[in-house]
Amino acid sequence: MAGGLVLAAIFVHSLGEVWESSAGFALGFGLAPDHAQGQYQGLLGLGFSAGQALAPAILITVVLGLGTAGWLLLAVFFAALGAAGPSLARWGVRSRPRSGFDDGAQDGTRGAIAEVERDT
Repeated sequence: MAGGLVLAAIFVHSLGEVWESSAGFALGFGLAPDHAQGQYQGLLGLGFSAGQALAPAILITVVLGLGTAGWLLLAVFFAALGAAGPSLARWGVRSRPRSGFDDGAQDGTRGAIAEVERDT
C-alpha cells in the first residue's frame, strides 16, 4: 500500500513539474516581444533565483517557527499563487503588444497562448 502511494505521489509530482515547466516556457517565450526575448528570460531566471535564495529563510522562520500554522500558511500561499496564475496569464496575453506575435512564436508557444486566449 505504501509503495503504491509513493508511486502515485511520484507520478503526480512529475506531472506537475512537466506542466509547470511547459507553461513557464510558453508564457516566458510567447509573451515576450521578439526584440526583448533576452530581457524576459533574464527576469524569469532572476525570479527563480530569488525564490531559491529566499526559500530557506522563509521556511526556517515561517514554517519551522510557527509549526503546523506555518505549514498551513505556506499551503494557503501556494494555493493563492496557483489560483492567481491563470488570471495573470490571461492579463499578460491581453496586455501584450500584438507586434511580433504571429511572426516569432513557435507552433507550441502559439498554441499555448491561443489556449489561454480561448479560456478568457
